[in-house]
Amino acid sequence: MRSRLLIATVVLGSIFACKKETPPPEPEVHGAAAVDASVPSKEVELTFLITGAENGYLLPTPEADGGRGGAAEVLGRWLTDEAHCVEADAGRCADSKTIALSTGDNANGQSISSYFKGTSTAEVMRLMGYAGSAFGNRELDWQREQFLANTKTGGFPYLAANLKPKDDQGKALGLEPFVMVQRQGVKVAVVGLAARKSTWTPMPGRMAGLELVSDDAALSVAIPAARQAGAEVIAIVTDGCLHDVPGLLEQHQDWAPAFVAGRDCEREYPETVGLTRLVYPGRHWNDYAKVSVRVDVLKPLQQRLVKVDSTVVAVTSAAKADAAAAALIATWKKKLDDALGAPIGFTKTGLEQESAEMSAWLTTSLKERFKTDVALLNRKGVRQGLPAGPLTSATVWDLVPFENEIVTVKVTGEQLLAAAQNTEARFAGLRAKGEGFVDGKGADLDPKKTYTLATTDYLYLGGDGFKLHEADKAPTQTKISWQSALIEWTKGKKSDEKKPLETMLPK
Repeated sequence: MRSRLLIATVVLGSIFACKKETPPPEPEVHGAAAVDASVPSKEVELTFLITGAENGYLLPTPEADGGRGGAAEVLGRWLTDEAHCVEADAGRCADSKTIALSTGDNANGQSISSYFKGTSTAEVMRLMGYAGSAFGNRELDWQREQFLANTKTGGFPYLAANLKPKDDQGKALGLEPFVMVQRQGVKVAVVGLAARKSTWTPMPGRMAGLELVSDDAALSVAIPAARQAGAEVIAIVTDGCLHDVPGLLEQHQDWAPAFVAGRDCEREYPETVGLTRLVYPGRHWNDYAKVSVRVDVLKPLQQRLVKVDSTVVAVTSAAKADAAAAALIATWKKKLDDALGAPIGFTKTGLEQESAEMSAWLTTSLKERFKTDVALLNRKGVRQGLPAGPLTSATVWDLVPFENEIVTVKVTGEQLLAAAQNTEARFAGLRAKGEGFVDGKGADLDPKKTYTLATTDYLYLGGDGFKLHEADKAPTQTKISWQSALIEWTKGKKSDEKKPLETMLPK
C-alpha cells in the first residue's frame, strides 16, 4: 500500500512539475511590435508600382539594341502583368490591389515634355493612374502657375512633409505631407519628402513661402498623424538619397514603414532595415519598382505589416505599349515635330555631355550671338549628350529643358575671377593659362577692367552659387530663351555631313 501511494505521489508530482515548468507561448515579433499568435489571421497583398525621375521621357530611350522604357510601354506592363487600376477617380480602384507612385522630378527633360512645360507628362500620368508623387527638386522649373496647372491636370497630389508653408505663398502650392489611399479595404498613408536641394535648385524666388525642416522632424509629425487617421500601412516616397534613410529608421523603429522609395546617389545602403525595404525605382520610365506588401487585417493596427518584397522591372523594347497612352503621346509628338522638327545642322560624332566640345558649343553660341566679351553657363544646365546625326530644334530642347532667358551683364575682371572659382562654371572668352586667366584674345585678364558677359537669368539671380546680381543691378534683359539663342546660332553655321558642327567649334 505504501508503495502504491509513493508511486501515485511521484506521478502527480511529475505532472504538476511539468505543468509548472512549461512557459507560455512566445508572441511572434514583426518590426518593433509583438504580435499575438492567438488572434485570427487574414492576409491581404498590395502591389505598389513606383517610378522616379521620369523627366518627361514619354518616348522610349533609344539604345543600340532598340529602345528602352517609354510611358506607354510601362503602362502596358502594368495593365498586362500587374492588373493595375488606372481610373482617375481613386474610389473606383478601391477593390484593386495596385497603387502607382513617383519619387518626383516628373516632367522636365525630354523635349516632348519640356517644350510644353510638362502639360503632356501631366496628361499621361493621369492616364497611368498615379496616386501621388514626392515633390521633386525640378517641379518648379517653370512658373508656379504652371506647376499648379500641371498638378490639376495630373489629378494626383505632390507630397513634401518636410516643406512647411510659412505664409500664403507657401500654402498656395498645395503640397501635402501625406495622402491616404485605400485598396482591398486597407488604408495606406503615402508620405512624401522633398530633397534638401529642392530649396536652391529651382529659379531663385520660386520656393518663396516654404521652409525646409529635417526629415526626422517632418516624419515625427507626419507618421503619427497618418496612424491617427487610420493608416495600416505607411509608405514613403522621397526625392532624397536612400543612403540617408537607414540611420533615421534605426532611431525610430516605431515608424515601421513598409518601404522607402528614393534616389540612388551612388553611396551604399542596405536593402532592408527591419521589415522596411529601401527601393530605387530607376528613372526615365526605363524601369519601375514593384513592391509587394502583405498585411494581416485582423491584427492590431500597429502590427498588421507582415512581409515586404521588392523587385525592379526593366521595360525593354519588347514591352507592348498601352494603346490609349501611345495615342496620346503620338498626338504630343506630332505637335513637337510641327514646332521643332525642322533640321538645323549636323554632327558626325556627337558631343559628350561633359566634354570640352559641348562646353564650347553652348558658350560660344551665346558669346557670338550677343557679341559679349565672355559667356558663362553651368555644367548642370545641359542634361544629356548630343547624339550623332541630324540636329533639330527638338534636339536642343532635349539637351536644355529649362525655362531660362539670356541676360547680358557688366562685370569686372575681379568678379569674373570669382565666378571662375565655381566648379559649375563653363566659359567662352575666358580661359586659364598658367596660374592666371586670359581673355578670348589671349590677353591677361585685368581685374579692374569692365567686361560684358552673356549668361542665363537663372545664374544671374544666384543659381548654383553665382553672384552676378551683385555685380550689375540693371542687366540687359534680352527676352530671348537659351534654346532660341542656341538654335539660331547653330542654324547659322549651316553644318552638314561634309562640314559637321564639331569642326566649327573653337579648341
